[in-house]
Amino acid sequence: MFSRIFAYVEEGVLNLAISLMTILVFVEVIARFFFNTGFLWIQELTLTIAGWFVLFGMSYGVKVGAHIGVDAFVTKLPRKGRKVAALIAAAICIFYCLLFLKGSWDYLSQMYKIGVPMEDIHFPHFIVSQLDPDQAWEILRLDVEDPAVPLWISQSILLIGFALLTWRFIELTIAIITNKAVGFSFHDEAKESMHLADEVKGSDNDVQNKQDQ
Repeated sequence: MFSRIFAYVEEGVLNLAISLMTILVFVEVIARFFFNTGFLWIQELTLTIAGWFVLFGMSYGVKVGAHIGVDAFVTKLPRKGRKVAALIAAAICIFYCLLFLKGSWDYLSQMYKIGVPMEDIHFPHFIVSQLDPDQAWEILRLDVEDPAVPLWISQSILLIGFALLTWRFIELTIAIITNKAVGFSFHDEAKESMHLADEVKGSDNDVQNKQDQ
């Protein structure tokens, strides 16, 4: 039940992120080409949302098999060999994620300690005016006189994204051990290209048959 709810939340966040990026880029293009102006905060916000989209989407890609991988050697192994290879690969991926989690924690801790703000994105003044200045700084590292969004908040996706990715790899490892999965599921570009080519060929044949009739 929890996995199903989280899947809906995950897809919702990704859909929201890509929709917001599309809208923001559209507004920026219209402003530049038709009104000869621009918004610096839109550029920074678009880049931030793009980072959230990519880092949040890493774990979703593992779940749906959207990542590209090279498995030409592994597919030639017997089933037990593929299982061993998959477990080794999963262990390496988990170790990789743990390194990034440690690095992300150290980086965000420094950003939080120093209180580095973003350049062009600010919290609305009507919200900030309700906060106690001392508590805002102690808890959020937010200066109510210049309420720029703290950098640690916008870049917290580093920790969130790699935590989710670690969880996905742990899930995959358990699935391999319990024989619910053989290994990683990869996006097969060659297979998809052949499928599209067959569809185009079939469409051309239908058109030709209609013309002959």
